[in-house]
Amino acid sequence: MGYPRALIGMVVALIATSTALFLFFQANPKTISSPLDTLSSEIDAGTDGPEVVEQPESAQPAAPSITISTTLERTAPIESYLREAGMGPSEARQWASYIQRIIANRYFESGHPLTLYKDPETGEMRGIKYDLDENSTVIGASLGAGVLKAAIRPIEYYIRPIKMTFAVKDNFQHAAAEHGIPKPIVDSLQDAFSDRHDLNRLKPGSAVKLIYQEKVSRDGSYTLVGDVQAAQIRFGSRTLTAISFADEHGQPHLYDEQGHALGPQSLKFPLNFEYISSGFTFHRYHPILHEYRPHVGVDLVAKYGEPVKSVADGTVISAGWQGELGNCIRIQHQHEMVSIYGHLSKISPDVKPGSYVHMGQLIGNVGSTGLSTGPHLHFAMEKDGAWVNPLTEHLGENHQVSPRMRAIFDEIKDQYQSALAELPDLGSHFIASGERKPAISKFGDMYHVTLGHTLGTVRHLRGITSSRLETSASDSAL
Repeated sequence: MGYPRALIGMVVALIATSTALFLFFQANPKTISSPLDTLSSEIDAGTDGPEVVEQPESAQPAAPSITISTTLERTAPIESYLREAGMGPSEARQWASYIQRIIANRYFESGHPLTLYKDPETGEMRGIKYDLDENSTVIGASLGAGVLKAAIRPIEYYIRPIKMTFAVKDNFQHAAAEHGIPKPIVDSLQDAFSDRHDLNRLKPGSAVKLIYQEKVSRDGSYTLVGDVQAAQIRFGSRTLTAISFADEHGQPHLYDEQGHALGPQSLKFPLNFEYISSGFTFHRYHPILHEYRPHVGVDLVAKYGEPVKSVADGTVISAGWQGELGNCIRIQHQHEMVSIYGHLSKISPDVKPGSYVHMGQLIGNVGSTGLSTGPHLHFAMEKDGAWVNPLTEHLGENHQVSPRMRAIFDEIKDQYQSALAELPDLGSHFIASGERKPAISKFGDMYHVTLGHTLGTVRHLRGITSSRLETSASDSAL
């Protein structure tokens, strides 16, 4: 049993990390087809929709639609917006009635993007596209003869790698903000290196090389922050390195060059609570049974329904009713540690015996099931089969790449380190006396260089040395 499971784990990790690398090194947005073309192709394929009226073949293809895109400034009925767009009352009412059945809302909301597709000759509405949120959009199309089709579709994203290097002038956070690094990326770096070095204490002249991902919608409307893929921070004689790698369960972590996990590997508490009503003791008076007995955990008082998270990566041993503890979850962690979560009102559907959970994953909600006098979480831990105090015990330490995954990790690490090596070396050794510290960022195949208040473009790295930057004056802007 162990060998197939290990083999499956390796395959999962290889696919997850290789996919990330492929997207990183090969990412390019694909040609975006019209939403109306998408609906038409679905109709041709026979997918569900209103009855289609056959149209005679045209000798010439229809002219491209006129596209009008806007972000709505107010919340208003769908019919109202369509009439403002030029539809007649009956047509607008028909479209609005059909769309609101699809989205279960008779309003278009303020702040949401809306795109109209119109016939360039007649001005008639060919279709509309309205984004419900960052993940889904509703597309409506006219098929002629009063026949409409509408459907909710996921918004497609492509991965855009961002590669950059910059020098720290005063402190890390200011430098990161100055170069537009998203806060989640900054937080991820600070968490990763928290036990190695406080990045807010980096001295001026320290150099940062960074590779992270952005998710960009195919129409360019949305940009979502992805994850850190690799980072290298040099200060004094030290260099800190972080490499993203997916483990056997497909969960990405940041590791150092030796394959040791970086950053916090466990949570101190599994939820936001108000206070501890009962501590860990072997002699406690039970408020319901009215007798003295061990209380081998801590009771964390919180609001009913408060989310409960797994304190570390692990495998679910059991999830369900467990006598006095009511709805309870037991999770097996490394080093023969087990965490217990009792009196839950609800257990998350994906938390089942044998399922793998990661640190911070939602596993249930606070309740008062079993022998309980009010909403709270009974949180306990076992080590080697014996009860231990969860307030003093630690989980998730010394997590590292498993031996069977080491060869894959080393290959991934080499590729990311090669990518980092391609970025220019900055820092105190790069700056001549009196010069402004430059910031160089790579987007796609071009490095953007900021020197003082002038932005130039370095098209070839071959011209960059420790004392000279060749920029194209014709590309200067700002």
